[in-house]
Amino acid sequence: MNNQQTRFHAIDHLRATMISIVMFGHALLPYTTIPRSFKDPQTHVGFDLVAVFLYGFAMPLFFVTAGFSTALIFNRKGANGLWQNRIRRILIPLVIAYFILTPPTRVAYRFATNAASSGSLQAGLDAVQFADWFHWGKAYHLWFLVSLLLYSALAIGLRRGMLRIAGDRLTVALSTSRRLLAGRWRTALLALAVAVMMVPAYVVYGSDATTLPMQLALFGFFLLGWLLYLHHDLLPTLQVKIWRPIAVAIAVLPLAAWSTRERLMNPDDGQLAIGIIAGVSNSVLAACMTFGLLGIYQVRFNTQSAFGRYVSDASYWIFLIHFPLVIAVAGAVSVLPYSALIKYLLTLAVVVPIVFSTYHFIVRRLT
Repeated sequence: MNNQQTRFHAIDHLRATMISIVMFGHALLPYTTIPRSFKDPQTHVGFDLVAVFLYGFAMPLFFVTAGFSTALIFNRKGANGLWQNRIRRILIPLVIAYFILTPPTRVAYRFATNAASSGSLQAGLDAVQFADWFHWGKAYHLWFLVSLLLYSALAIGLRRGMLRIAGDRLTVALSTSRRLLAGRWRTALLALAVAVMMVPAYVVYGSDATTLPMQLALFGFFLLGWLLYLHHDLLPTLQVKIWRPIAVAIAVLPLAAWSTRERLMNPDDGQLAIGIIAGVSNSVLAACMTFGLLGIYQVRFNTQSAFGRYVSDASYWIFLIHFPLVIAVAGAVSVLPYSALIKYLLTLAVVVPIVFSTYHFIVRRLT
């Protein structure tokens, strides 16, 4: 099939899954023992383990799929077509979402914090009643979209710079990248490259995703996605020994969870050794899960399905609106005398139907 018409179903499904995992991950954060701006009275270290695992690969893989999709659009529509797409699909939604969702998200945090600390819904509602609704500051989860715009610009700029500087040698560079992606050491090389940026992120900043080292690491995954598109004929080779990197990721998870938790529990302490262990172990986890899940989705989800297409189409809307809902609902259930697991499931039971219903009955009918 001509590449201009090819739809990469595995990549579409993987992107939708990663966005969904981000929603599930945000919903479990109030129940971790790690310091947070809003915490439920009931916490459990098991949620720390799950959070480190999910965030260890969800954001990197999301940016891999984003880089792949950006390269696809660039190849089909050129730079002008790509920027028209970025403006329509990312910049405009970002601006609208920032002005509409930022104040409710901030107020949701105030409601949840007061309700959880007092054990009273009324205390949370009182905090909302006297909150300053018309205030904008932190972008919260929308930093994803800012990074997507920045990475698109950086990738195009890097491509133009390489064309000017390298010229004909660019073919050699692409050939080298192809051999690396097809080679047996691709996962180890990715882990090594990511660790160069992740170790400073954990040592200095405690893994904050918006800091420069972590943004560079995520940009690396974005570039990996771009390269995967350029060599998309290699995607079937990812199906070989797909469970080996998953097994390595699971094996390294306890070390990643322990070191990450230690680093976040003592953010003001340099903890050089702990930061290095956290950076390296999380790099291995991210690299292994990246190639492992790319392979699994090539095997299991590389065909068109009505459900997969529906979730893929809905995922962007879900990402935009889920965060303030998660915080508000988690704040409401914080006053209940249940375990952390029950509260987490209750939060999802309320939020998931809302985000899908609003997409189905509002967004889908308007687009």
